[in-house]
Amino acid sequence: MSGCLQINSQKWKLSGSEGLKLFLPRVRLDNSIYFQTDWSFVPPEDEVATVPADAPKLRLRLIGFVPGLRDWRELENLFLGYSEPIDGKELPDTRGPDIWIWQPGITDPLRFGHWETDLKFGERHGHEFDFTLEGLARSERASKYRRENAMKEFFGQPLPPEWEVPEWVNEGDTLSFEGRIEFREIFCSVPINSPQPLEWARQLARRELAVEQFGHCRVNGGNYSTGEYNPKDGISETGRLVVLSAAAA
Repeated sequence: MSGCLQINSQKWKLSGSEGLKLFLPRVRLDNSIYFQTDWSFVPPEDEVATVPADAPKLRLRLIGFVPGLRDWRELENLFLGYSEPIDGKELPDTRGPDIWIWQPGITDPLRFGHWETDLKFGERHGHEFDFTLEGLARSERASKYRRENAMKEFFGQPLPPEWEVPEWVNEGDTLSFEGRIEFREIFCSVPINSPQPLEWARQLARRELAVEQFGHCRVNGGNYSTGEYNPKDGISETGRLVVLSAAAA
């Protein structure tokens, strides 16, 4: 586990990671696989090993989607974002993930919904991927300027020449992260009446994401050690939630 986060001029050291989670079944929109990852960070001068578990930390959450993903290994060198990728492969009609940022001890996320993001899965190392993220949350006046130009472009009106574009067009909060992320879990929603929900979920993951081996698997809310569960465990509006762990590297 490694990584370094910078928000504007402030740097943070990676303290903990829940790994990369993939979700099944697919979302019908673009036949997509949704993903989520959560990290926690401490100031760079702190020693991670000595920070109490309950100490306030900065938290970062990403939620995004990958259209048409058929093999989890195909995340390698994949770009998702607003900008043109320098290298690697890019899928059509994709965008960067949504970001939630919680400052230490703060319950409201920092400017949720305003971030333009570029994400790159890099080289794969077993179940880990090199990982970079760039984000920009434009200021109010920069956002307004961009919206107005987008409307002009939509209606075929002329845009201002480059020399008239204000210097502050890209001002705002910036974010960058560089490190590695581990593919760790698959969350599967299976039919409530399935007599073997774990095997049903494994077959789904094999078919949809070419997962070959699994680690610990369980019904959400059931007994973690024994795998036993009650009829009401894991029940949601979409079915029964099963959590499949990736096999240890």
